[in-house]
Amino acid sequence: IQGHLDMVPTKVDGLEFDFEKQAIEPKIQGDWLVAEGTTLGADNGIGVAAGLALLADKSFKHPTLECLFTVNEETNMEGAQKLKANLLQSAVLINV
Repeated sequence: IQGHLDMVPTKVDGLEFDFEKQAIEPKIQGDWLVAEGTTLGADNGIGVAAGLALLADKSFKHPTLECLFTVNEETNMEGAQKLKANLLQSAVLINV
């Protein structure tokens, strides 16, 4: 399972918000989880969360599972480009 850790910091026009210093303010709007004036920051966090959930769930039966979490994929693909070819043993990589 592959996911990346970086996000696209987007906010509504006119909002003063520093993504490096301020916390995102989530709220429930109908059936949706949204953020007040910003993106949730999830971007590819669902891939990271899915991988961590599979690793943590002792009741889920699966063959050997590897998770790969990379960085800087939104800007220059540095995390993927610097990946050593022999790091993973799996024959299949699922990018969530």
